[in-house]
Amino acid sequence: MKTQISFAAWPLTRVVKSILIINAVIWLATILLSKIANDNFLFAGFALTPYSVFHKFHLWQLFTYMWLHDIQGFNHILFNSLFLWMFGGTLEQKLGTKRFIQLYLICGMGAGLVVLMTGLIFNPSMMVVGASGAIYGLIAVWAIANPQKLIYLFGIFPVKAKHFVLFPIGYAFLDFLVEGSTVSHSAHLGGLAIGALYI
Repeated sequence: MKTQISFAAWPLTRVVKSILIINAVIWLATILLSKIANDNFLFAGFALTPYSVFHKFHLWQLFTYMWLHDIQGFNHILFNSLFLWMFGGTLEQKLGTKRFIQLYLICGMGAGLVVLMTGLIFNPSMMVVGASGAIYGLIAVWAIANPQKLIYLFGIFPVKAKHFVLFPIGYAFLDFLVEGSTVSHSAHLGGLAIGALYI
């Protein structure tokens, strides 16, 4: 008798699949163009940079930054894609296509506003990219809607959803202590906060 592993709990829905494909295509295109031009000009124009938004009125960066990912490594887009698949599908099924897209964009752009506010104070020239803010917002909504549901860390350790959200919060505060960290915790925590407020 064969044992079958079911991924029904993590459905790959239409919008989630589309976002995954768009992110992957843009990531690969960014790598290719940076090698051809020997310059990462896409980041210069479309990454979220507080100085560019406030002084050059590059307001589109609030939207475009969430479709770019770090091209120096695979982990950034890998983990964002994994979490989007894990938490996005069930939310899309519950909310419907339009509301799910609305939630994703609100969390991503809301996280971007938090980045702008903190960046203006601490580092106006920093560049922020990635879908993490939007995805952390999805995690917050999913956890609040399903507080008792179990998530298996590394496929082994059961953790309730309401406790799972403490991990990224704890990681954010611990990483503040690491000198030279390039992680934008204001985007992560901002996304969690916006998601919690949304639900």
